[in-house]
Amino acid sequence: MRFEPRVREWYDSYDEDARLWRPGSGDLLRLRTWDIFARLLPPASVVADVGGGPGAHAARLAETGHDVLLIDPMPQHVAAARARGVPAVLGEARALPLPGAAVDVVLLMGPLYHLVEPADRVAALVEARRVLRPGGLLLAEVITRHAGVMDATLRGVLHEEQIWTDLDRIARTGRAQDRARPRPSGFWAYFHDLPELAGELASAGFTGIELLAVEGFAHLLPDLAGRMLDPEPLLRAVRLTEREPSMLGASPHALGVARRPA
Repeated sequence: MRFEPRVREWYDSYDEDARLWRPGSGDLLRLRTWDIFARLLPPASVVADVGGGPGAHAARLAETGHDVLLIDPMPQHVAAARARGVPAVLGEARALPLPGAAVDVVLLMGPLYHLVEPADRVAALVEARRVLRPGGLLLAEVITRHAGVMDATLRGVLHEEQIWTDLDRIARTGRAQDRARPRPSGFWAYFHDLPELAGELASAGFTGIELLAVEGFAHLLPDLAGRMLDPEPLLRAVRLTEREPSMLGASPHALGVARRPA
């Protein structure tokens, strides 16, 4: 199956592991994700971490009693996960190297970022449903439609006129890059409207669909790094608002939570 070369080029030059350990924003994303896992995943689950990167989440799940297999298309990510002691194999979200009804939980914590065509995203979701046991749980993360403009505002670059070409295109189409741009061209990704995510999950045959903010409003705080030195009060505040529809779009990442019908 075709795998977008721009995605491979991006991860060949980007330290994906460092993203989840950056003071402030990385700490918030990592700890919020782990908080959600602790509350939603059944104990001692069999988990397929699809597109799991270098294995930070998979290692955490293994430490907390889950049986995890990481699947990722980047050889360096598979090697890094194995170095953490996580079983890991090469593969990609639209063609998983697993039999049907093999796992209790599927995590898609990155693949939907990079599948810019709706048919490819639904194909990945259908494949996740195939490998889930009846009643099994899916957690599918997306980048929200206005994450880019929030990030540009926080970085103080809105005065740079060239950035508006990308921000305007993302607002209109969800695409982070123009395919006509010569390679390499940076982050090849799709930024979701949240009702669109719910529709894709339904199209793939999932039920019990919920949407959760990951970082929520907390990523906008100017003193985030300091607050994350004692993270529980802030994590609790985001947890309180994670399902509130009016708050979801303020989060750079959101999770679609759904189940394969029993």
